[in-house]
Amino acid sequence: MRRVLFTLVGLAIATSVAAAQTPDPAKVAAGQKVYEAQKCSTCHAIKGQGGKLSTALDGVAAKLPETDIKKWLTDPAAMETKLTTKPKMPMSTYMKTHKLTDADVQALVAYLATLK
Repeated sequence: MRRVLFTLVGLAIATSVAAAQTPDPAKVAAGQKVYEAQKCSTCHAIKGQGGKLSTALDGVAAKLPETDIKKWLTDPAAMETKLTTKPKMPMSTYMKTHKLTDADVQALVAYLATLK
């Protein structure tokens, strides 16, 4: 009986963790649209498509937790201080004239979280 209970609890936890890690497809699609509308590919590349003024975003979700991805979008100057090599075009400079709404940030985080 105890073994069955522990197994059921383990399955419930695993299912909830998997559900939490599965991005909302609508949010991901919205994030891709924000990426395109904000012209993020001017500086960043994904799958070889886009600019080379800053880091390619392939695998960004494998390198950074979502909290750091969000911080890059909301406070890039703070994140840039952690870099050893500065990009040709600092994101903090670009973001001074390209403000994102909270919905844009959430959508971009969802989209970028799929780039593993």
